[in-house]
Amino acid sequence: MSEQTEAGGVTGDTLYEAQFDRGYAKYGRLFVSLIAFVTVVGIPFIPFVLLSSLWYFPAYFRRISARLTTQAVEIRKGVFFRTETTIPLNRITDVRLHDGPLMRYCNIRGLKIETAGSSGTDSGSEGDLIGVIGSEEMRDAILLQRQRVMDAEGPEGSPRTAAADADVLTEIRDILARMEAKWPPS
Repeated sequence: MSEQTEAGGVTGDTLYEAQFDRGYAKYGRLFVSLIAFVTVVGIPFIPFVLLSSLWYFPAYFRRISARLTTQAVEIRKGVFFRTETTIPLNRITDVRLHDGPLMRYCNIRGLKIETAGSSGTDSGSEGDLIGVIGSEEMRDAILLQRQRVMDAEGPEGSPRTAAADADVLTEIRDILARMEAKWPPS
């Protein structure tokens, strides 16, 4: 990764860099083993799954990263199939924390980042991070920076200016004056 990407890449300066809990590997092994056990057909494969997970989950842990910048959330993850996702802050509709019984047993939480267009997808979220240390703080930081970005933008997503606001107010005043001139209707 280049110096420019670390300090202030395409999406701005880094505001928050996520750290991940090593408990994710334990959670992954238990989750995959549980699925293999429930399917009954997978029971003979449980030893293979457990042995291969000793390599896979630490490799996944080394390759996962997430950071909040001034304009977006950037997520990188994957071992065999790597993905790099950039989620612009002005598209984020919700940031949810989640945990199930298995996650609670492993003392980890998940963070789901949802966007306006992600509700119809299979995963239900644009970004799903499991095992973020300080997930509440990251959620709060994302929502705070999202609000800052939204406040700095106009209704169409363009930067707000005092002149543009004045033009809108003038137009509203003129429309009201025309309406009053026609009232009451005859």
